[in-house]
Amino acid sequence: MKKKGALEPEQSQYRIFYLVGDDVIPVEKYFMATSHEQALEMFAYSCRSSTNTPELLDFGKWNRWSNEWIDEITKESAQDMLESLLKSTVDEQPKPDQPENPADVQKKKLLLKELEKYEDMYNDPYFYVRGKPNAKYGQEINRIKKDIAK
Repeated sequence: MKKKGALEPEQSQYRIFYLVGDDVIPVEKYFMATSHEQALEMFAYSCRSSTNTPELLDFGKWNRWSNEWIDEITKESAQDMLESLLKSTVDEQPKPDQPENPADVQKKKLLLKELEKYEDMYNDPYFYVRGKPNAKYGQEINRIKKDIAK
């Protein structure tokens, strides 16, 4: 007989009512997750680009046997978990670099112009060698791209 593999945990539907900023009308989102922690992580991920922290109004789990939404955890503890998740995602985002040196900016502009010139010659049939793009122009393009990436 064939052995059965480990079953995946059963997923439940979670509903989140929340307000963002000065909004008056609450927003409702649904997530399929195996636990309330996973549902909150998914919600925090969906709110990562928002500047304001959402205020949870209701957090419920669907009980399919009684056909009603039940509170698995309190909305206050869910709010605390959400704030810690949002804070950790903000900490993980890379910090913007310092403003670039004007000399470096000027050098990149010149390299981009030179790159455009070589790409035009590489793609122009007039400069082809034996029916193929000139390999020297391809080498120059690669060199310039490496310099720009530095």
